[in-house]
Amino acid sequence: MGGAERRRDGAARWLRRRAAAVVLTCFGVGAAVLHVLAPGLKIDGVTVMLLAVAVVPWLGELFRSIEVPGLGRIEFREIERRIEAVQRTANAALVGDGPEGGAADDTAARDAVRELAAEYVKVRLELPGGRARSHRMDQIFARLVRATQRVRDFDAGALLGSPDAGLRLAAYARLYALPEAEALDALVDAVTGEPLPFNQYWGLRAVERGVEDAGAGRVPFGVVRRLEDCRSRMRHAPDRVELVDRILVGLGEG
Repeated sequence: MGGAERRRDGAARWLRRRAAAVVLTCFGVGAAVLHVLAPGLKIDGVTVMLLAVAVVPWLGELFRSIEVPGLGRIEFREIERRIEAVQRTANAALVGDGPEGGAADDTAARDAVRELAAEYVKVRLELPGGRARSHRMDQIFARLVRATQRVRDFDAGALLGSPDAGLRLAAYARLYALPEAEALDALVDAVTGEPLPFNQYWGLRAVERGVEDAGAGRVPFGVVRRLEDCRSRMRHAPDRVELVDRILVGLGEG
């Protein structure tokens, strides 16, 4: 990074910190005024939680962590990451209980899956990496979750080995929505060898649901070793490392 770029980056961080300070100051003053004007006002726990979630991103611009008596050190970046994970799960919430409709609907659903797979590849190639692209891709995944459920006899196993990243994502979406115990071994093979971080994240989410659905006793032999090997290769990927750890705990390896 050149000197000019470093100066621009530093200026941007300074502006974000100043904006965070202003927002927090206004928040505090507003709370104080509200307390004076309405001292008897009662605020329930849900409201407090929502306010805390709203403030966390601003606190993260000012502090990396803060010490809270009785609670220890709170890492704001860690809180932000967990909130983002919850949001991603909510965005991909399952809709419907499986395939519905007749042959015409099935054909339309298959076409929709192919179109969404192509859209994912296009977004991934054309947009620069960052939160905006991840958000777009999460939206596509959520739509794939819905579309793949409408396809009768969806062959997720065949798509797990596809060279097309969009079709592999479609397979992960289907197995995330409707886990198949017989496909779990192939799913783990595909996910542990998946070259794309986004695909691997949702593939691991599909593995997690598959393990929960099948039960630890029905998980194919060797899955634990493959997941542990995959984890050892992950660098700078706390969201995926956390997922693998969670799956291993579910398998009694934590």
